[in-house]
Amino acid sequence: MELKALGVTPQKERQFAKKGIATGEELIRFLPRKYRDFTRETGILPEDETSVLRVRAESMKAGYGRINTLKVRCALPGGGELTVTWFNQNFLRERLRPLMGQELWVAGKVRCHPRAKTFELLAPELFEADEAKARRIWPVYSKIPGMSADYLTEKVRLAIERGALPDEFLPPEKLNELGMPPLGEALRLLHCPETMEDVRRGRERLIFDDLLWFARHLERSRIEAAAQSPFPFRKRELSDAVRASLPYELTEDQAGTVDTLLEKAAAGQRLGALIQGDVGCGKSIVAFLLMAAAAENGYQAVLMAPTQVLARQHASELGALLAPFGVETVLLDSGMKAAERRAALQKIASGEAKCVVGTHAVLGKDVAWHSLALTVADEEHRFGAQQRSDLSARAGGVHTVTMSATPIPRSLSRVIYGDGVELCTIRSLPAGRKPIRTGIAVSRERIYRFLLSQIRQGRQAYVVCPAIDGGEEGGGQKSVREISAEYSRDLGPYGVRIAALTGRDSRADTEATIESFRAGETDILIATTVIEVGVNVPNASVMVITGAERFGLSSLHQLRGRVGRGPYQSVCVLESDSLTDRARERLEILCSTTDGFAIAEADLRLRGPGDLIGTRQSGDSRYLALMLDRPELFQAARETAREMAENPISLPHQGAGK
Repeated sequence: MELKALGVTPQKERQFAKKGIATGEELIRFLPRKYRDFTRETGILPEDETSVLRVRAESMKAGYGRINTLKVRCALPGGGELTVTWFNQNFLRERLRPLMGQELWVAGKVRCHPRAKTFELLAPELFEADEAKARRIWPVYSKIPGMSADYLTEKVRLAIERGALPDEFLPPEKLNELGMPPLGEALRLLHCPETMEDVRRGRERLIFDDLLWFARHLERSRIEAAAQSPFPFRKRELSDAVRASLPYELTEDQAGTVDTLLEKAAAGQRLGALIQGDVGCGKSIVAFLLMAAAAENGYQAVLMAPTQVLARQHASELGALLAPFGVETVLLDSGMKAAERRAALQKIASGEAKCVVGTHAVLGKDVAWHSLALTVADEEHRFGAQQRSDLSARAGGVHTVTMSATPIPRSLSRVIYGDGVELCTIRSLPAGRKPIRTGIAVSRERIYRFLLSQIRQGRQAYVVCPAIDGGEEGGGQKSVREISAEYSRDLGPYGVRIAALTGRDSRADTEATIESFRAGETDILIATTVIEVGVNVPNASVMVITGAERFGLSSLHQLRGRVGRGPYQSVCVLESDSLTDRARERLEILCSTTDGFAIAEADLRLRGPGDLIGTRQSGDSRYLALMLDRPELFQAARETAREMAENPISLPHQGAGK
């Protein structure tokens, strides 16, 4: 039903459109955000509560000035006086004038003036002479700019009267079993309730629908996860040979992860795995061995890295690992020359390139895969959920693997609540590694002294800034160049060699700066998060993060992982001069643990789980909140979802209201 069929003018249609309302059906889905129960007289309640009173209007007076006022003096039943005041609404005078001398129902927060023995009510929520109209449940809607609450309420009720309610999708016997009203009736109860019990029943039905949508998604994911893959990995001789060629033994966790996933793929099951482990624990070699198995079985595998630095590092390492066995690895990133890119695309399209490593460039529309069977997303928290989905959607039923030191809350919550994701944890670190010590500092002078002591022992350090630009563009934070100038001014006289790096530097300059640091020609590298992944300098023992409160826990943990890669005791310093209680709580989590999984759990608690069905990676999820709040209702929704999987019926759009 079009809005104009409800008498909505083009101007009002534009106002509705700003709330995503274009039809009568969508208007009915625009639910009240709360309700006012004016069905009973309350007497005068404390000032922070809404009082519902029956009074007699006696006189009206308008005042003019910087703020226009309209006051109606009312007599209270038990004696005393109540003044009801409106601000800048003198247009109400003509409507209110006939009410003088009548008994009225008023509602609002009442203030008492003890000395004058009078009461005052500002901006009343209710001022009505018609008792039938006044003494009811009043729905309160979110404000639509330019539109009065009365107009909105009128159009919602008109849409209901004219049959814009949605059709029911559950069979009558299921509704009887659940003891719930039909969907259309539930929406009518929410817009036109006679009692708060009506509101409860309407909400119960819509909550069930939300949980049913969620349960259907989980059920579908469970079925897909158990489905046979069109890309079975029957052979694993090459993977075993590559493993045997390594100059080190895999840790127990690494070997167990490889074996578990390859056995599952050999059985024809589709892989959907999250490999979680701290920075430097060896997740990459697990991915390389899985990619080798894909190549041996005649398929293609792709690894997507978040930066060119990391992509080139992976491509170099994987290429050197597989080249002796006749498997070619191709690099694909946005920094390639046109001729290099054309050659890489041709090898991918022909199937000559069995293993591909790249940045977001692997998602390009000009990338034609020959037999893609395995997708790997490294440092998954650096990618959007939609990007990871786009990668795995390039071929039906592909195996998907993501890797992270700190799973983003969305991924972690999917694991916790059984959304078809298998968690593989690598906890053991290579021999000789020492845990990184982490602390919070507010004194730059103390940081300088510590850095000098480390540099004099032959160590190196990173200093990370949250902004490329300073001033307002950097959110009040100093830029990399400004911090670099300060460090050069204060530490330069001591012979400290300092370099700066940002994401705006050219590829050649970036590689030259990193190589100089890796070679020990630079003592302190001051950079943005461009060095978060892909930089491996075992001699670096100190990580200073300025404005640490501005980073997410995952980024902080990743940055900390740039040090601690050698045999030396490493330290991470979280520098902040503007700590709120919430920010300190977050930073103290980093100080208390180096366990990436524990950090991810804390991130889930602090940021929320994100949208398990959509692509939002953090924030509150109404599905998880509802599930945890209403476990019995969720169980009923899961049972219904299983029944629907066996006897499919169509579901309405996601969510019950706006």
